[in-house]
Amino acid sequence: MSDKASCTMDANSAKDIGSILKDTGKITAADLEKIVALQEEKGMLFGEAAVNLGILTKDDVNRALSHQFSYPYLGDEKYPIGRELVSILQPFSHQIEVFRSLRSKLVLSGIGSVLKAVAMVSPNQGDGKTFISANLAATFAQLGSKTVLVDANFRKPRIHEIFNLKNNCGMSSVIIKRASLAQAISCTPIPTLHILSSGPQPPNPLELLGWPDTKEIITSLKGMYDVVIVDTPAFSNTADALVISNLVDGILMVALKGDTKKESFDNVKKQLKTSAARILGSIINEPDTKKQPKRFKFF
Repeated sequence: MSDKASCTMDANSAKDIGSILKDTGKITAADLEKIVALQEEKGMLFGEAAVNLGILTKDDVNRALSHQFSYPYLGDEKYPIGRELVSILQPFSHQIEVFRSLRSKLVLSGIGSVLKAVAMVSPNQGDGKTFISANLAATFAQLGSKTVLVDANFRKPRIHEIFNLKNNCGMSSVIIKRASLAQAISCTPIPTLHILSSGPQPPNPLELLGWPDTKEIITSLKGMYDVVIVDTPAFSNTADALVISNLVDGILMVALKGDTKKESFDNVKKQLKTSAARILGSIINEPDTKKQPKRFKFF
């Protein structure tokens, strides 16, 4: 009886995916018959049979599956976003499972419910916190959480570059009341992911972050979104990140394996604790030969 239930479930799944592929013009009714016939004959998965017949590519199947499970996916097409956004461009890769694991740990710690705003902090520039901020925000959005990624790095902002957005209006614009949040927030290919870029570079970034208006913006975002991810400048270069840490609900510390010195990391941790910031955990990037963060662990 259990085997029959399993077969029924597979057949329904095949029909659903087939309908999606037919609707998008990827296969014809004749193609569908061939795929289902091979699937039944060899006991293969629908996608596996389609690829085996040369009717579909693996990307076609992944796209159909993402549609079936309402999971945003751009595949290998040329979209105007940075290749660093692996969680959007390659959501079926092994690398993204690590981001999903981190997301799960954060959800268990209260992110998205009791805690809303999280800032990424690291000792040095190039530790990979912007890479993690962008992909973690996208991963939360793919879960269905309404998410906003905030670039609070007024000195060397990168979020707008990764998402190929203009930066003439952003957080700095909202702080000095040159724009509203609605005007400054940008959309992304994922409907549940929005971006608040840094905006025009101010001459007094540290002072601007300390204004009451900045805290009000973070508070407003927490009311509008399930998750607020905040990217910050390098801790060792400025006190900006320390100010930001007191505006959010929690901090994730980022270090680059083989590059971040223990003394620098411990110093950041000490200062954050002195300021009463809540440290949720630490992430260690493991770079490849091109110094691109690939994996991390939570401890």
